[in-house]
Amino acid sequence: IYPVGFWRNKVKYLKQTSAVLQRDFGGDIPNSVEGLVRLPGVGPKMAHLAMDIAWNQVSGIGVDTHVHRISNRLGWFRRPTKNPEETRKALEEWLPRELWSEINWLLVGFGQQ
Repeated sequence: IYPVGFWRNKVKYLKQTSAVLQRDFGGDIPNSVEGLVRLPGVGPKMAHLAMDIAWNQVSGIGVDTHVHRISNRLGWFRRPTKNPEETRKALEEWLPRELWSEINWLLVGFGQQ
């Protein structure tokens, strides 16, 4: 895990997560956004992406700093959003649900260029 960014935090989260999974979820991974965000280090973005990838359930748009920045630069909102969670809500208001799964991957790749 050392080559990964913020590896010290991620090691801590992994240890804490294993305890939470055992204690609160019977050793299984929760299959809801609400359950996933209870895990240390898991926020709304990762929870929505996990729901899509692991359970094939599109529960929301995974918005990180790249998606947040690019969405605002493209002028997709009447007024700029202030943070990724605000961007997620704004995107979900106008983007057709059938595109929610794809938008993260498209904009993250574009934003990293």
